[in-house]
Amino acid sequence: MVGHRFIFLAVIATLIGDAVLAQTRLETPRENLQRRQAEAKQRTNPYWEGFILKHQGNCTEAIIRLEPLAKRGFGFEDAQTALGECHLQLAGLDTDGGSAPDRKKIFAVESFQAGLAWIGKAARAGHFEAQAVMIALYAAGLGPDEDRIEGAKWAHLYLTNPSRLNLGAPIAAVVSIDQIKESMDRESWLIGKQRARDWVPLYDDKPPQVPEKAQDKK
Repeated sequence: MVGHRFIFLAVIATLIGDAVLAQTRLETPRENLQRRQAEAKQRTNPYWEGFILKHQGNCTEAIIRLEPLAKRGFGFEDAQTALGECHLQLAGLDTDGGSAPDRKKIFAVESFQAGLAWIGKAARAGHFEAQAVMIALYAAGLGPDEDRIEGAKWAHLYLTNPSRLNLGAPIAAVVSIDQIKESMDRESWLIGKQRARDWVPLYDDKPPQVPEKAQDKK
C-alpha cells in the first residue's frame, strides 16, 4: 500500500533478536558449556544448514535446504516460516523499510506467491513468527486478500498466541498491529477479534500451491 512503510523484515530481525536476549542472563559455567556444546552440535547438524544460510543472507542456497524440511508438514513450521521469508526477500521486497511495492505487480512474482503460501501455511498452523509476518504483510497491503479485518484477526491471534506467551517473546509486530488498528474503526477491529476467537489451527501436510499465473520476473 502506497504510503505505508514495509516493515516485515524489521519484524523478522526482532524475532531473531529474541533468541539472543534469552542468553543475556548470567550463566553458570556448566550452563555455558552446555550451551556452547549445543551450538556446536547445531552447526554440524544438517537440519540447521538452511537456517544458517538464511541468517547469512544467502536465501538462494537456503531455500534448497529449507524446502525439503518445510514439505514434511506438521511440526516443521519453523522451516516453513524461514522458507517463506526467503522467498519474500527474493521477490524483491524492500529491505530498507521503503514504501510497499505495487500489489498487482508483486503478486505476479512467483517468489512472492511462494513466500506468501508458506507463511500462510505456518501461520494457519499457529506459528507465531509466521503470524507476525502475515500481520506485516496485511499492514503493507500485501496480505492474501485486501480484507483489513483479516489483518485484525491475525493481530489478535498473534497477541494471544499461547506459544509466544509461554516463551515470553516480546510483541515484535507492534508497529504493524498499530497500522492495521488505525486503518479501521473500532467495530471492524472487534469483528477481527471475534474471528480470532472462532479460529482453529489448520494442520495440512500438503505443500501449498503457487498460482500458475505467477511469474519469476518482477
